[in-house]
Amino acid sequence: MKKYLLPTVALLCATLSYGQQNCSPAEVASLLFKNAKTNLTTAEKNQIATKLGFVCTGNKDLPFAQDKDSKDYPFNAVIYPTDLNKDGKLEIFVWFGNSYTSGNTGSSISLFIKNAMGVYVDNMGFPGLTPDVLATTNKGYPDLLIGGPGMEFPVWRWNGKAYVDFKTVRNEDYDKLKKTSLEELAIK
Repeated sequence: MKKYLLPTVALLCATLSYGQQNCSPAEVASLLFKNAKTNLTTAEKNQIATKLGFVCTGNKDLPFAQDKDSKDYPFNAVIYPTDLNKDGKLEIFVWFGNSYTSGNTGSSISLFIKNAMGVYVDNMGFPGLTPDVLATTNKGYPDLLIGGPGMEFPVWRWNGKAYVDFKTVRNEDYDKLKKTSLEELAIK
């Protein structure tokens, strides 16, 4: 009996630990959206969580990791629900990461926009700071300036189907732009 007890206990502990690291998309969604005020359905929240692919770390302050192999590099994520084009459907920004996931920038930004089929699609998913929303628009959506390390900042423009790299703004021209921070636009 003793020779089977130790492996069984070890397997049970490993299973419990694995469960903390690899929670379901529903558990990730619950953690992601716990402080966000949205009218998204549970299915929509789960859809976004699945596309992000985060796993749970069990750490209260840094609850996410990029995948099960990067659990030693936990991070937090912040949801910014907005209605960029004023159509009544929420666009969801997700700011997350650390230097492991995002290099020198230290964070990444994803923007989920619902397509014509009703599915949320990630329009960014790359290293960057929370965007500034510019006063200029194209096809109903504002241009977005994504900060990061360096002396130039990319501006992303909506082309009718997705946000694409449009131009860059030099550091010395940044203060001349008419812009609003994403934090100010987020639905609270």
